[in-house]
Amino acid sequence: MTVTNAITEIDEQLTASFAMIRERLSRLGLNLMLWNGQPAAESMLSPRCALCRTLYDAGHPCCGEGRAVAEQVVRTRQRAWTLLPSGCCVIGAPLYRRRRIIGAATACFPAQPMLEEESLARLCDRLKLDRQAVEVMVRRDGRRAATDAEELAGMLEWLLQEEQAHQTARQELQYLSANLSATYEELSLLYRISRSMRVTREPADFLHTVCEELLDVVHIEAAAAIEYAHLVGSDHDTLVIAGELDLEVDDLRYLLKRVIAPRFRESNQPILSNEGVGTRTPGGRSVHNFIAVPLVNEDKRIGILVGFNKIADDFDSVDLKLLGSISNQASVFLANNRLYADMQDLLMGVLHALTATIDAKDPYTSGHSQRVALFSQRIAEEMGLDETKIEQIYLAGLLHDIGKIGVPEAVLAKPGKLTDDEFGHIRRHPSIGARILGGIRQLDTIISGVLTHHERADGRGYPGGLAGDAVPIEGRIIGLADALDAMTSDRTYRAALPLEKVVEELRRNAGTQFDPEATAAFLKIDLAALLQEVREAAETVFPVNLYEERNS
Repeated sequence: MTVTNAITEIDEQLTASFAMIRERLSRLGLNLMLWNGQPAAESMLSPRCALCRTLYDAGHPCCGEGRAVAEQVVRTRQRAWTLLPSGCCVIGAPLYRRRRIIGAATACFPAQPMLEEESLARLCDRLKLDRQAVEVMVRRDGRRAATDAEELAGMLEWLLQEEQAHQTARQELQYLSANLSATYEELSLLYRISRSMRVTREPADFLHTVCEELLDVVHIEAAAAIEYAHLVGSDHDTLVIAGELDLEVDDLRYLLKRVIAPRFRESNQPILSNEGVGTRTPGGRSVHNFIAVPLVNEDKRIGILVGFNKIADDFDSVDLKLLGSISNQASVFLANNRLYADMQDLLMGVLHALTATIDAKDPYTSGHSQRVALFSQRIAEEMGLDETKIEQIYLAGLLHDIGKIGVPEAVLAKPGKLTDDEFGHIRRHPSIGARILGGIRQLDTIISGVLTHHERADGRGYPGGLAGDAVPIEGRIIGLADALDAMTSDRTYRAALPLEKVVEELRRNAGTQFDPEATAAFLKIDLAALLQEVREAAETVFPVNLYEERNS
């Protein structure tokens, strides 16, 4: 077996790690070289002592003689030494990596036999060197006898083993440190994603956060996610992208849905491709590698998550495992978000059905609850209330008359003036509504608006006779919206008031019947445009006139 046939795994890192050994050996007058078919590095050919440097520069065949010893070491897997005709001595020891021989290390030193006058004269004549100068160097550097070679070879072998053990330990420490750092980043990423998994959060916002996090942790140029449309018959997919990718949105959508997504048809297994992929973009391939995982809910693919163009490397199984974990979390979020949306739709459907039953009892107030809800929403928005409060006010406006279920239909539909007893029935509907909703825990936050929407700023309202700030903001806004719809709708006893008259009534009664702040906010709105918007929205929510259907 020759050095050339040995496993050639001596790399720059291994060569550099032996610098310390070489320094130690040079103090003993030894010159170290590593071999894997040829000297492992040009720097290893630079002799450390003056004598060896002089001989090397004059053309002494050091490399060939060192190769012979290295080949013997690789062949026998044992240390070796030899005394050269020049009087130099070469020792060698095997190099191993994970119990496999990968080459040999040799060291040479000028032995005392070089001082023999006849051999030194022949060496200087052959290399055309100044004999007296060489003799001075030999006497100075030739400190060891040839008989020391066996001991020095053993020492060399021991140093190699120690250094390789240290190198292995350093590599394992670096590997563990890198893995620990990567694992920490991955766990931190998964933790940050899990903290952001609120079912009320918009899917696009959540997926964009996921993509942004992937850029730094996976070291990619871009990440994209697409969630397929949830509603039946809808083509509106949610697409997000983070980072830089030389693709137009339409091209990216085509790439995700027409190129990558079909690869999941056979199974929902992740895809790793370091071969690149063609795009519709003229001029070539802007995606040189990618990794893709499906977003799955109950074995149904609801989207995909893709990382593009890993920086200075290829995607590997570690990336695949990380994206798999992220896709599991993202899938759970999207599934819960869809379930929450379905429950919200169901709740809103039930609430609209309840309000429709109330409106259906009076043909002249059909759609009233929906219009009051929309008016209330716009007033709350104009007042700068937060999003949660606006949603609560909308729901309270939608259900503000739910208590009329307990009011006789004859009273609600009576065209003329109500008697005191009949008006007493009407005055009880806010309290009845509050009691009905009191059994639904999820609607606790809207009960106050339902209960107080007939209270007045001057305290002359009902059922509690509250005044001013004692009336919750929900009740003040819904009371204004309720009166607004009454004034702008046709009733049995009068036609809808002109807009100028409506504005005049609002201003005249601000501070008495209506809350001044809510009234001032409302008067900033274009009333004609708002009425048109609310009527169109009410027609969308109530496409069928329930009263006419009931009496047809």
